[in-house]
Order: sequence, then structure tokens, then C-alpha cells
Amino acid sequence: MPKRWIIRWALPVLSNGFVGAGILGLMGCSGTQKAREFPPRANLPKNSPQPVQRSVSLLAGPLVSAEIIKQTAYSEIQSEGGITPSSQVVDPAKPIEPTKPERLKERLVGEKLSFDEVINAVLISDPRLMAGFQGINQANADALTASLVPNPTVMADVLMLPLARPFSPHRTGGPPQQDVMVSYPIDWYVFGKRAAQMASASAMVKVSEAEFANLVRIRITEGALAYYDVMEAKALLDLANQNLANLAKVEVALSKAVEAGGRPKVEINRIRLDLLQNRQTVRDVETALVAAKARLRALIGRSDRDLDFDIAGTLDALLTTNTPGAADAFDLAVDNRPDVKAIRARMLQTEANVIVEDRKKYPELIPMLGWTRQYQVAAMGQPDAGSWNASLTTQLPFFNRNQGNRAKASSYAVQAKVDYEATLVALRAEIETTAQELKAARNNAEAVAGEQLRLANEVLQSITEAYEAGTRTLVEMLDAQRNFRETNKSYISMRAGYWRALYRYYSATGKQIHH
Repeated sequence: MPKRWIIRWALPVLSNGFVGAGILGLMGCSGTQKAREFPPRANLPKNSPQPVQRSVSLLAGPLVSAEIIKQTAYSEIQSEGGITPSSQVVDPAKPIEPTKPERLKERLVGEKLSFDEVINAVLISDPRLMAGFQGINQANADALTASLVPNPTVMADVLMLPLARPFSPHRTGGPPQQDVMVSYPIDWYVFGKRAAQMASASAMVKVSEAEFANLVRIRITEGALAYYDVMEAKALLDLANQNLANLAKVEVALSKAVEAGGRPKVEINRIRLDLLQNRQTVRDVETALVAAKARLRALIGRSDRDLDFDIAGTLDALLTTNTPGAADAFDLAVDNRPDVKAIRARMLQTEANVIVEDRKKYPELIPMLGWTRQYQVAAMGQPDAGSWNASLTTQLPFFNRNQGNRAKASSYAVQAKVDYEATLVALRAEIETTAQELKAARNNAEAVAGEQLRLANEVLQSITEAYEAGTRTLVEMLDAQRNFRETNKSYISMRAGYWRALYRYYSATGKQIHH
């Protein structure tokens, strides 16, 4: 084959490839990836730092062109709230840290935590949130890896060295030669493979952010529920201690009356049986309080043994009446729930993966340029000569065109769409269930109001005084005591149940928790 024909054919191809790669490098495609801050501040109390929420919008049509892929890879996906991407460059050796709310001040021993401080402590110290945030770092690291361009390959050799005898013009051989070849793949640029991988990795970052936001939603909801579990257990313990103290006073007075012969002995035995039962109730409620505090301490990352750990608050706050209805709540949940956003982002990521696998059907293109030096003086009596070489290595995709992975990627894309539809079905059922639970809890809490407590207390006091005066029987006094206890217990349980139902409803709709 004539040398000039080879040069005429190969030089434009190789020069275009290397020039294109050089231009791409000069344009800044050096593998850097901007870090995205995603502070764990979703579903905060009203006076806490507001959460950063991002929504991932689906493309109007399927990803079918390299231009769409490049636009997706090199630009931020539009998000709500006007988020400005950080200019910090991700370093795999230095993962980004979660932006934390203002830390709690050093608390005095015995000082009680409010609801807002409990939620803030969950955001700051919950180990599960700290672990879950690393998913964003890992997704950013994958995005950084996807943006890296391949390394060039250098091959150096020495050929045709004399083995048994030296070469000479009378006994020629060789001549010995030295080669240095530099090859660089260009198929990632020509066929858009790198851009497709960057689009997929960018969508995966959105998925990881939404999944972390959903973890925040779940943990904040668990913190709110645990807070009201402790509040309920504390109130029930106070009630049990109060009831025990009342019975103890009656026992003392009744013991004196029995000794004086004014009351039958059977009454003191009846009071003592009730005292035994109430002491058991106190022990049970104390155990429930310890368990509730332990769950809350675990949520805020407390592993120390703080016997003075306690919370502040009341169950007597006004009931909320401005919660959205089930129909509006479903629309709110579709727009705000981070797990729904995560599935929408997953749909985008699976569509990007279809393009990634489709680009892999194209073969590798590896042009090579090299320099050769032939040492001919000793071997042939001719001057040493240098020359250059050019080649292009590729595959012939006759059989393997990545058919299996392309079909699997398409199946994943279909599966993601079906999962999204299933999520919406389950979401509507969850909204309707939590809405009904909230309605029932509100009705129950309104049914047992402060007026009933006042009446039960007045009845107990009047019947106790009448019993001491001898105009009422012990059975009537104990019945009034039991009625007082059950009324207060119902009030406490209904109030705590209402607040738990309210925060479950907020969590189901993805709405911010207000307190």
C-alpha cells in the first residue's frame, strides 16, 4: 500500500480525533463535579431552619438524542426554590458534610428539652441520618467518576535486538529499532458515551438527595411520635401517683376509723387491695416511661446514661382545625413527598440508563500515533532513521451489540414507571387512612374536654367528703375515684393520640411540621 495513500487517509482521521479531544479538554471536561449541599432540614418546626427541597422534573419525551444527554449532563436539573449550585469541587477523599442546623447550647443537668429542641437534636445527632447522608456523597462520587475522561496509553518497546551474534553489513539483521506509541480512545466523545453516563449519574444524585430527604421526613416523624409517647407516659404516671396518694390518704383516715370502731374492717381491706393494684399500675407506667424515653434518646443520638433526661411541654394545646382535606392532601403529597420525588427521579435515571446502554453498542475507537527509531549504522552500514506511525484500532460489532443490557435497561425504565403508579395508589390509601385517623382522634379529643375533667374532680371531692362524713358508702367513693381516674386517663390518651395522628398526617402529606 503506498505510503502517501496511508498518510492521506489516516492523517485527517487521527488529527480530527486528537484535535477534538484536545478541544474537549480545553473546554473544561476534566472530570470535575460540583458539590450539592443538601442539609437534613426537612419537616422542621416552625421556628427552625427551613428545609431545602428540590423537585426533579421528568423530560417531556424519551431521551433519544446525544444533545439532550449533553444538556442534562452539563446543566443543573431545574429545582424549586431557586437553588444556586455550590462552586465547591467534589474531592472523593473529602466527602461533603451535611449542613447542620444551629447546635443546641450546652444544657444544664435536669433542664428539659422542648419539642423544637427535640426535633433539632434529631436533625443534628441522629446516627441514621448521618449514615443516610453518605448516600449523597457516594452518588456525587459516582457522578465524578462518570465525568472523568479516559487516560492515554503509552507503549514503548525495543525490537529486533541481536541474539546470538552482532549485526553487521556483511551479516545483516534487524536493524534494531525503538518504538514509542501513544494511543487515546475517542469513542466516549464521538458516540456520546461519557455524556450519557454523566446524565445517568446526575439523575442518581437527585435520587440520593430525595431518598435522604425521605429519611429525614421519617426520622422527624418518629421523633415527634416519640416525644408525645413520653408526654403521655409522664402524664399517666402523674395521674397514677395522684390516685395512689388519694387512696393512701383514705387508707390512713380509714385505719383510724376502724381502730375507733366507726368503720368495718372489710373497708380497710378493700382500700388496701386497691392500693396494691394502683402500685402495680404505677410500676407499669414507670416502665412505659423509661421505654419511651429510651426510644427518644436513641433518636437524638444519646448513648450516655443521663438519669435527668426529660422533656417539657403540654398536651393541652388547642386542637388544629386547618388541616387540608384528603383530596387536597393527596395533591400536596404528590408535590411534596420526597419518596415520590425519589421515584420520579428514578424514572429519569432509568431513562438515562437506556441511553447509556444504547451507546455501548458502538465499538471502541482507539487512534494511535507513534515514533520509531531504527539503528542501522552497525547493522546495515546506513544512517539511523526515524519515522512516525499511525493506526486506528476498533471492533467490528457483528455479534455483540450489547443487546441484553439494552433490553434490561428498557425493562428497568418500564418497571420504574409502574412503580411510580403503584406508589401513587399506595399514597392515596395512606392519605385516606391517616385523614380518617386524624378525624377520629380529633373527635375523641374533643369528646373528653376540660369540662369533663372538672366535673369528675368535683364529683370525687364531694363524694369523698360525704364518705368521710358517713353519708356515702365506700363503694360509692371508690366508684367516684375510678371514674375520676378513667376520665383523666382518657383525656391524656385522646390528646396524645390526636397529636400523634396529626404528625402522621403531616408526614403523609409531606407538609412541614408546625408546633
